[in-house]
Amino acid sequence: MRKILKIAKLELSILFYSPVAWLVLAIFMIQCGLSFLDNLQGISMSLGLGYQTRPITGSLFGGTSGLFGTIQSNLYLYLPILTMGLMSRETSSGSIKLLLSSPVKLREIIIGKYLAIIGYGLLLILVLAIFGLIGMFSVTDADSGRIIAGLFGLYLLICTYAAIGLFMSCLTTYQVVAAISTLAVFALLRFVGALGQNIDFVRDLTYFLSISGRTDKMIAGLVTTKDVLYYLIIISSFLTLCVLRLKTERELKPWSVKAGRYAGLICAALLLGYLSSRPLLTGYLDATAAKSLTMTKNSQEIAKQVKGELKVTTYANMLAPYVWNVLPAARNADLNRLEQFKRFIPGMEVSYIYYYQKPLDSNYAEYRYNPNLRGISNTDKIADQMATNMDINRKLFISPAEMDKQQDLKSEGYLNVRKLEYNGKSTFIRFYTGLGEQDPYPSEAEFMAAVKRLLVKSPKVLFLSGNNERSITDNGDRGYEMISARKVRRLSLLNQGFDIDTLDLNTADINPDADVVVLGDPTQPLSAIAQQRLSAYLNKGGNMLINGDPERIAVLNPVLQGLGVQLRQGTLVTGNRKFSPGFVSGFVNQGAAALDSNLSRMSRYGVGVAIQNAAALDYQGASGFQVHPLLMSPKDGWNKVASIDPTAPALRFDAAAGDQQAEFPISLALSRKINGKEQRIVVSGDADFMSNSELNRGKRGENEYYMQGVFRWLSKGQFPIDVTRPEPKDMTLEVSREDITVMKYICRGVIPALIAIFGAILLFKRRRH
Repeated sequence: MRKILKIAKLELSILFYSPVAWLVLAIFMIQCGLSFLDNLQGISMSLGLGYQTRPITGSLFGGTSGLFGTIQSNLYLYLPILTMGLMSRETSSGSIKLLLSSPVKLREIIIGKYLAIIGYGLLLILVLAIFGLIGMFSVTDADSGRIIAGLFGLYLLICTYAAIGLFMSCLTTYQVVAAISTLAVFALLRFVGALGQNIDFVRDLTYFLSISGRTDKMIAGLVTTKDVLYYLIIISSFLTLCVLRLKTERELKPWSVKAGRYAGLICAALLLGYLSSRPLLTGYLDATAAKSLTMTKNSQEIAKQVKGELKVTTYANMLAPYVWNVLPAARNADLNRLEQFKRFIPGMEVSYIYYYQKPLDSNYAEYRYNPNLRGISNTDKIADQMATNMDINRKLFISPAEMDKQQDLKSEGYLNVRKLEYNGKSTFIRFYTGLGEQDPYPSEAEFMAAVKRLLVKSPKVLFLSGNNERSITDNGDRGYEMISARKVRRLSLLNQGFDIDTLDLNTADINPDADVVVLGDPTQPLSAIAQQRLSAYLNKGGNMLINGDPERIAVLNPVLQGLGVQLRQGTLVTGNRKFSPGFVSGFVNQGAAALDSNLSRMSRYGVGVAIQNAAALDYQGASGFQVHPLLMSPKDGWNKVASIDPTAPALRFDAAAGDQQAEFPISLALSRKINGKEQRIVVSGDADFMSNSELNRGKRGENEYYMQGVFRWLSKGQFPIDVTRPEPKDMTLEVSREDITVMKYICRGVIPALIAIFGAILLFKRRRH
């Protein structure tokens, strides 16, 4: 060990007695200062303008524009300059012969030189740590765990680059050649993950060898054993290659022996890499303060209930949207997205089946804009042409007839889906291609809702029909299809874990297995038998959502009479002419915040719900129920009894005409104990807040977020899955713009100048001696 340290000390002295080390350190400091402090100043300006919505620690250090992300992208430029002379200098000067003939083991030479360069790497990390400390003191409640994880990941990257550079320096006597070769190996490790991705064995091999993305996870705050072991395996492999390279110069061995050593090293590295990447052997450390890279507690509790195999089969249709995301070339990226779930469900086994079939809805046909396929209706010919256009293996995709034998996907419209199977139960999880969907992949909420459906009885939401109610099959403006049953829409109740069905009250009783019944804005009075069946359901303690509007008073008030709730005459309005007459923004009442986490956040932040033509509710007769007003009309609004003239320049309050100015309840939550269970009912004076027209238009309020809270309350917390996290604390700065300006002078000018001056003095003294 003493010899190793002496070699390391000598190598460090050589390094620091050259201007390169000081120049690199000064430039590195300037680059860090430029990236970090410009970013900090930009965040300060955003806060002043009220635009900052992301946690500041992540903005400062993570992502492509953060300090750590920027340095990671440029770090490969620094290491070849530092490592190119480690061994090539010895070879070109002839001193290698003295080293090899000295009583020093080859591994001691290599390890000593390696310790020297990673010791210098610690200085680079120290520079980054300075900015990490600045960030911790500049940001209120900064996420220090994420910063430390990022520093650790960057140091592992430096150590890996150093080992590669040392080996390349062993191969040549020319330092420039060593530097260029090092850059070439860096590029190979960075892009090798994209090679052979269509071939199963090659895909796994090249993906393991790829260095891309491994440090990104640590910069984001997630440290995994497979990434740490990857770096250690690469470092050990290249250091061993250095020793083997020197041995070949020193020993006279047959080429087969030398080749065997290299082959053995490669096989050992690949075996260790394979074992270390197994899910059951992978450990995780989420260093973020809010554990934002780990599933929420609710999801973890669901995952704990999965015992044994959870089979996940991905059905990929060549002719459907987003098939690129699940093709063999993107397999590893797709599996990475599922890793957060596999981490807590070790029995999850993922497989892929590729087929071709025309989607039932031509709007989702991937080929519809291809001019070469116009007029062609034969599915096989379309698949042949698409395979050629996409440059994919046509033989990989099975025919529609073969697919139908394996799995009938007609109910899914022949779109890309995953089928989850567990203990004899199955459910589908979809890729979302609907209007406004930016990411087709299911999030934690949708995936864990599908898993939970396999573990418990899914709550059934029954939409009543027979009296011209809002329909779950109507995709027009009035319908409820988008919120209830649209399969390609992420936030539809169907994709949030509910079973959806309809029932005509005129022909059948409400089945006891219905968990929530929705009466959505009937335009025709309910028949006596329908009212009788509905009353029987409510008297048994059934949960219900009843939506109406001012024009349905005569239809709904008889239904609501048994609950002690009535729709008031008139329409809730405000004087705001920015929107159409009758539009108001309903705000969640503070008293309803305890009912659900979504409602709590909306109440706390004053987030509104877009309401169009709503009737105020009167609940003075609701005896026997505990009543919570959910949505309230604005303070500056009133209940206008007279009809609204849409051509009038402005709406005016008219007390003489019976207008009443006050805050009125727009929706109510009623609950009571009946027949040994808790009954929950929501009554709304507006039916458009969850209609297709409102959800299709530009966002005027958080209607869907509100509806998620309402249905979670109605289903007694079962669905949708609540995956909300604690609010980030690092949302403000402790420094002013003047402080940032001072830091710029210090970090970009003073400290780099001091480094350069100190290095110049040291070099001058050495030259004098």
